[in-house]
Amino acid sequence: MDKIAFMGNIVLPDRVLEGGIVIVEEEKIAGVFPKDQLPPLEGMVRHNYGASYITPGFIDLHLHGAMGRDVMDGTDESLGEIAAHQARCGVTGFVPTTLAAPLSSMKNAVDSIRAAMAGPLRSEILAVHLEAPFLSLKKKGAQNPEFIRPVDPEAMSAILEFCGGLKTIITVAPEVGDNLSFIPALRDRGLLVSIGHSDASYDLAIKSFEQGITHATHLYNAMSGFLPREPGVIGAVLDSDRVTAELIADGIHVHPAALRLAVRQKGVDRICLITDSMNAAGLGDGEYAVGGLDVLVKDGQARLKDGGALAGSVLTLNKSVRNILQWTGLPVPQAVRMASLTPARVLGLDREIGSLEAGKLANLAVFDRDFNVVATILRGRSGLQL
Repeated sequence: MDKIAFMGNIVLPDRVLEGGIVIVEEEKIAGVFPKDQLPPLEGMVRHNYGASYITPGFIDLHLHGAMGRDVMDGTDESLGEIAAHQARCGVTGFVPTTLAAPLSSMKNAVDSIRAAMAGPLRSEILAVHLEAPFLSLKKKGAQNPEFIRPVDPEAMSAILEFCGGLKTIITVAPEVGDNLSFIPALRDRGLLVSIGHSDASYDLAIKSFEQGITHATHLYNAMSGFLPREPGVIGAVLDSDRVTAELIADGIHVHPAALRLAVRQKGVDRICLITDSMNAAGLGDGEYAVGGLDVLVKDGQARLKDGGALAGSVLTLNKSVRNILQWTGLPVPQAVRMASLTPARVLGLDREIGSLEAGKLANLAVFDRDFNVVATILRGRSGLQL
């Protein structure tokens, strides 16, 4: 296969190489060069993106759907449509996320995810995220309360069986039932255990981190709040270096000031930008259904018709990075890292993806200066240009 040269402003984890080049051969990056050290380009296919940014392909650890499709549909067609939408947003890898549902429905969704991973997708499935059912009813958010339950041996056995062989994130509220006691077993079986939809106290949250929780599901949302004498789950996550955290940077789920505080406190190596997008993403305002609950999307906000709780987002990851740049003043490499290398590390895939380095998979995204998507390149295939 011919080598391909991608030319533009190359975003590395710590700097931008203006006028640099990424050389791709087969499915991998062969080299990254600044403009004063360019290799001979004769015989290469060249894509010159001028002043546009060339970044690692983005990675979304938490999304439920897009384009009218939902992960819980349990079909290859739905996952294919969701993957295509992700590619249009500069995302080359994502983690389909399930909702509270009967275990049989969750198994069906995971089976479809496993099947879809074997076929060609425009954005690759990297893992599965079980956001439910082991949550707090008090902090259920937009999860269907009918299917929320504590962990028990039977449910854990079923989940371990149908998720076997897949990288799996599982969200757990440690204060519910005997959930805390099951965390070590989930961790020891290879699941990444995340605290979320939880009303735990600060002390119990810290104890759950000691038991094996290493991640936090959409920080600030659906978790006990920060008070001066009871910092809650939010305080525990912000206070702990053990735990990485997801942030929905849409200005709706999290105020920009709270977002700045989290990034400043935890650093870009412990914050993962996510969308938590629901099936209206990529469409528009209107009435939808999520997990059997009616949702109204109006002015870009998705809320349950009954009670008004936020029901995910219609955010895209490229817009999330744009928002971070506007609201924090961070340099481009740091904002991009929260949507690429940091989530790759959370999944244990940072040796393969997440940054533009020789030997890694050639998963790239190209953005204009406002982080509108110009092209998405998956495993060196530039046929995903938009």
